[in-house]
Amino acid sequence: MRRARLLALFLDVLVAAVPADLAALALTGAVWRFLPGQRAAVPAIWAAAGVAAGIVFLLRDAGGGRARRWLAIQAVGRDGLPPGPWGSIRRNFPLIVPFWNLYDAWPLLRDETVERRTDRRTGIRISRIT
Repeated sequence: MRRARLLALFLDVLVAAVPADLAALALTGAVWRFLPGQRAAVPAIWAAAGVAAGIVFLLRDAGGGRARRWLAIQAVGRDGLPPGPWGSIRRNFPLIVPFWNLYDAWPLLRDETVERRTDRRTGIRISRIT
C-alpha cells in the first residue's frame, strides 16, 4: 500500500505539472517568436504556470484523486465520500511546504499501516478499492 500511495503522489505531481509546463512553454515560445517586446512577461508566465500546478495538486483529492483511481486506492472522509475541495487542500498543503512535508509524512515512511498526521487530523483515510 505504501508503494501505491507514493506512486500516486508522483503521478499526481506529473498530472499537475506536465500540462502547466507545456502551456507555459508554448506561451513562452509564442512570446519569444511573435512578441519580442513582451519578453519581460516570460517570468510571469512561468509563475502563473507554477501557481496553476500548485492549485491542481492541492485539489487532487477533491474527487478522490485521478492517480488513486488508476492504482485502485481511494481517499475518503469520515462520511465515506471523497474529501471535497477544502478537505483536499487541508490534506495536501503540508506536502508543498518544505520540511513540514517530511514531518507530516515521516510516520508513513516508517510504517505503512500508519496514517499521515494530516490524515488523522482531517479524518481522511486512504484505502484499497474493492
